[in-house]
Amino acid sequence: MEKTAVVSGATGLVGRELMKVLLANDYYSKILVLGRRKLDIKDNRIEEIVTDFDQLDAVTDQLNAEDHYCCLGTTLKKAGSKENFKKIDLDYPLELARIASAGDKFNTFIVVTALGADAESPLFYNQIKGKLEDKLKSLNLRSLHIFQPSLLIGARENFRFWEEVAKFLTVILSFFIIGLNKFWSIKGEEVAIGMFTAAKQGAHGLFIHKPHEIRDLGKV
Repeated sequence: MEKTAVVSGATGLVGRELMKVLLANDYYSKILVLGRRKLDIKDNRIEEIVTDFDQLDAVTDQLNAEDHYCCLGTTLKKAGSKENFKKIDLDYPLELARIASAGDKFNTFIVVTALGADAESPLFYNQIKGKLEDKLKSLNLRSLHIFQPSLLIGARENFRFWEEVAKFLTVILSFFIIGLNKFWSIKGEEVAIGMFTAAKQGAHGLFIHKPHEIRDLGKV
């Protein structure tokens, strides 16, 4: 049976790794890549949908697929304001989930949030991620996988100084603190493999994956 996937946020750390994983497998006959600009990837399974995320209604009919991967995310600095951050990390993923669930092929929605996501958190970042999770749960999707990675490690388009410092400290401290690497950092590649594995399993229900569970998925 031919299957189709939708990938949103394919230019980010996890999104790029996810594309590598999907293209290295023949599980999907078509991969719909939704973004603001085209990718420099050549594969006859890829169909690129370039759009303004404020106008997702215009491409709704093109997003009918079994599995939807949402890797959208930014930083406050890059977003420029809390309002823009909320649009990218909450409003757009939520609208994509609604669009996904309306399709007659729909089975699974997989989204990346963050460890510590909590709608009541005093930290704006964690608060927005928590609100997204709560709103997604309220949609009662057939299958919802929420991935909560800790510090993500991998090649990014934009250099993040404090993230690089944290990576260095992780390496040093992991020699002294047992089990630190289970919670402190995780590779974007590991998250991508876990997402793909979750989709292939096809289980229905709500699933929340913490860092150590994400790693375990990659070993299945």
